[in-house]
Amino acid sequence: METLFGGDGWNKGRTRPPAKDRLLAILPYLIPMMGCIAFTNDGFEFFPLTLQFLDFFTAPMMIFYSNGFIPFCTFFGLFLAVVRNPKVPHFIRYNTMQAIMLDICIMLAGLIMQYLPLFLAVTFFGALVEILAFANGTYAILYSVWNAVQGLYPEIPIITEAVYAQVTESIQNPDDFGEDED
Repeated sequence: METLFGGDGWNKGRTRPPAKDRLLAILPYLIPMMGCIAFTNDGFEFFPLTLQFLDFFTAPMMIFYSNGFIPFCTFFGLFLAVVRNPKVPHFIRYNTMQAIMLDICIMLAGLIMQYLPLFLAVTFFGALVEILAFANGTYAILYSVWNAVQGLYPEIPIITEAVYAQVTESIQNPDDFGEDED
């Protein structure tokens, strides 16, 4: 399984965060889940059980997508107030950045579908792209939420590397930089 999901690098030797941090860490995953649901129609036909997701997310999606400015402000608000804030626990910052990266991946799939030629988008190929994006996006989000609930750092191979690049451990002591004393 380590081949599919990466190693247990950040989870080894760490204590699990408190329940409050775990709850706050899963909240940002609502945004990519709404994006994943808004992206597809064919996914609901192919996976009928997912229609229950649609009922739960209809009201938040109507509010979130009612204005194009709301997702933009949400992205920058989460990035600047949570991810870049060293006062917020690392676990919450990591999961928030991972949710942002998953949302970007889902948006990229939407852009690919938007710019596909019409003769491809309305065929089996377009439906296949929608279904694969929906299934993979939903799986990645549920995997991340499951790990966050357990207090583990979810590791998705390419996305996690980008998250680690953005979220660094906060330095508690400025002397840790290894500067020479005169």
